[in-house]
Amino acid sequence: MKGDSGYYPCWYNKLQFLLFILAFLAFGIGDTITSLKMIEQKGIMGEGNLLVRYIIINYGMLDFIAIKIGITLVILLLPFFIIDKSAYWIISGYLVSFIIAGILGMILNLKAANYEPLFISSGQAMIIFMISVLLLTSIGDNIDKSIHPKIRPYFYCLLKDITIIFASMVRKK
Repeated sequence: MKGDSGYYPCWYNKLQFLLFILAFLAFGIGDTITSLKMIEQKGIMGEGNLLVRYIIINYGMLDFIAIKIGITLVILLLPFFIIDKSAYWIISGYLVSFIIAGILGMILNLKAANYEPLFISSGQAMIIFMISVLLLTSIGDNIDKSIHPKIRPYFYCLLKDITIIFASMVRKK
């Protein structure tokens, strides 16, 4: 799997980027849109998250969207800046936890918006999320400690991809 330089190939970066995008789409965008749909159907008191309810009541829907998207980006990007580059699987487990939370939030919001019975409460969903973060990052930590991944910097892989794209464009001419 490792190349001549001892680094793993850039597809590891692409896989983690895909996890980041999926986490952002599920937790950031999907949960936000379905929350707004549920609030539209049931009213603000139908929102189980007291913080979301407070933000919408005091600042409005547009500010809620901006705050949710901004906080989601910070939360998802934070591990890339504070964790060692060899913690590849820890970060991947962290991102998968947010994918799970986003999907679970979307399902619960849509069920609530359609006045369907919920199979778990919002508090139970938060517990599932916290357990998934702890479990998946712990598993990731064990994998990282056993294989000692050496991941190329994201910027290097981006430059490599741009070079490949430009080279293929030049060859077509």
